[in-house]
Amino acid sequence: MPSSPSPPPGRSSLQALRWLPWLCLLLPLLAWASVGVHRYQQMRSETEVRLDRALRIASEHALRVMDTTESLLARVVDIAARPGLHVEHQQAGVHALLSAMAQNKPQLQSILVFGTDGRPLVSSRLYPAPPIDASDRDYFRWHQQGRGGVYVSRPLVSRVTGESFFDVSTARRQPDGSFGGVVSIRLLTDYFEQFHRDLAADEPGLAINLLREDGLVFTRWPVLRDAPERLAHNSPVMSRIRAGARAGTLHGVSSIDGRPRLLAFRRVGDYPIYLGTGMDTLEIRKRWLREMGWLAAFGAPPAVALFLAVRLALRRSGDALASAHRLQQETEARRRVEEALLQAQKLEALGRLTGGVAHDFNNALMVISNNLLLLRMKQPPSDGPYLDSIRRVASATKLTRQLLAFSRRQALVPEQVRLQERLPAIRDLLGPVLGSRTRLEITVEPDTRPIRVDAAEFELALLNLAINARDALEQDGLLALCARNAGPGELPPLVQGPLVMVEVADNGRGIPRDVLDRVFEPFFTTKPVGEGTGLGLSQVYGLAQRAGGTATVASEPGRGTQVRMFFPPDERPPPKDDTLPSLGRALALQVLMVEDNAEVAAALAPVLEALGCRVTHFDRAGAALAWLAAQERLPDVLLTDVVMPGEMDGVALARAVRQRWPSLRVIVMTGYAEQLDVIAQQGFDILPKPCTPEMLVQTLGRGAAAT
Repeated sequence: MPSSPSPPPGRSSLQALRWLPWLCLLLPLLAWASVGVHRYQQMRSETEVRLDRALRIASEHALRVMDTTESLLARVVDIAARPGLHVEHQQAGVHALLSAMAQNKPQLQSILVFGTDGRPLVSSRLYPAPPIDASDRDYFRWHQQGRGGVYVSRPLVSRVTGESFFDVSTARRQPDGSFGGVVSIRLLTDYFEQFHRDLAADEPGLAINLLREDGLVFTRWPVLRDAPERLAHNSPVMSRIRAGARAGTLHGVSSIDGRPRLLAFRRVGDYPIYLGTGMDTLEIRKRWLREMGWLAAFGAPPAVALFLAVRLALRRSGDALASAHRLQQETEARRRVEEALLQAQKLEALGRLTGGVAHDFNNALMVISNNLLLLRMKQPPSDGPYLDSIRRVASATKLTRQLLAFSRRQALVPEQVRLQERLPAIRDLLGPVLGSRTRLEITVEPDTRPIRVDAAEFELALLNLAINARDALEQDGLLALCARNAGPGELPPLVQGPLVMVEVADNGRGIPRDVLDRVFEPFFTTKPVGEGTGLGLSQVYGLAQRAGGTATVASEPGRGTQVRMFFPPDERPPPKDDTLPSLGRALALQVLMVEDNAEVAAALAPVLEALGCRVTHFDRAGAALAWLAAQERLPDVLLTDVVMPGEMDGVALARAVRQRWPSLRVIVMTGYAEQLDVIAQQGFDILPKPCTPEMLVQTLGRGAAAT
């Protein structure tokens, strides 16, 4: 049975490299991604460093301002507490002194000394002191309530100048220790904003806040419209401040602008003031994306070029391998064709040899059988065992038909075949082919119907299947022949019964799935050169098709192969085993016989005359045509051999007669015929040589009935 074809050379290696172009993209992409992760982490670390540096600078600056303010508070308190100094009565002198203290201090809005009623006694900025009332201010109430210490107020707006400030104040005491007013130093928020603006100028995305420990915001840069006046109670920074942290770095969402930021905060000394800095993470991401974009812009073109180059190289390699594979297939196909041609030439030469032998042998058998018939017709008492032996030998055309079948030159003669008799008898033919290591089983169901096929071709089909099975079988192999009437579940697709099934099954290697659909193709074989032509299974399929049926094959690798031939049953009654034809009445036909063999003609003419025919004999086609042209009344039948000497053979003679005298019936006699299909398609009756008396009477009788 056929074996699996070898895979294309180099295909597995090429398949292993099919991911190489994508690796040329994937590896640079992975490297780019790794660099991107590293750079993002590095940028974040660098941002944390810059954020901490900015926070330290802003914190140190605020601490210096607060220390300076606290020192000024202490000096003003000392001045206001001098013995004999009445601030409200010596306002001009004290104003001058305070103005000198505030000089060259741009952070100061003013220095004020308030009385116990909340009205200013003296101001460093204005003289006389402005008529304002600070008794409602938070810092004044703080000290009025005697809480003590330095107090930092909420953000305020001057009622005189409209400037924004926050107040740093302390209580002023009377000699008896009672509340004597408040000393206040007002710090401009614009001063801090300007410093923070200059600090953030070199850091895009940097935000700086100055706030009180309760979350009230003194300054904010950049300035935001409609920003809340304090940080949210649950904001990341306030949560840490409430927990007692003096400094920290964290990542969170700002409660002021709602943007994700990297945040840092630090307390300004021991004052209830904090500085907070934040960097927008989107800004970090923008810088990172910009850098990665440039890296991709420089790295992507070489990677894409390498990808395209490798892919093109693989495609060209694939095309080259495919071309080499096609060339190999074409070379193998050519070798098969050449082998098939050589085999066909051998068969042709053998056919010519066996054809000549079979033709002469058939002529000899026809002479014997016809003379035997005449002998038994003229001398019936001469019947006996000797004549029966001669009759069996004379009718045994099996030898010549097998020779011609082997050379594929036989004229097919369908006949009714009873499988109950034919299959058991074929054991002697298949046994030597299979050998002693293979067991042969033949079973035929008793009710199996007869079929109508050419017996020699049927035996050749079984022989081909046996040879294929032998090549696929291992030790202890089994070949099973089975014949039965096909059941409904056994019919091939789109085929209707009734059908007779002949099954040939083996337990050999089986047929691979990828070649199973091609096993019936002519010249298709997977056997090595010199061991098969691919014609065996095509002959099996052709036999079933010509008989009106079909053939199927089923196989599983390692579990054997099953070939089924389906034939329509032959419903005609079985032929009678009559020694002599039952003539009834004479045929009364005028027969023009063209036969080059004198002995065949001498034996055939008396038989025809005994059947009531008038016979005119010629040994050349040309002479027969000349005789026909000279006749006023044509004969009933032209009975001509195929192979004859001269310029015109029997087929050419039949064509010429058909063209000139279309009403004249033509019967072609042949022992073998290369042009059998052409003869049958043109409507000529075919009479095999040697023919039995029954066949001769039947063929001529059809013509007599028609006339």
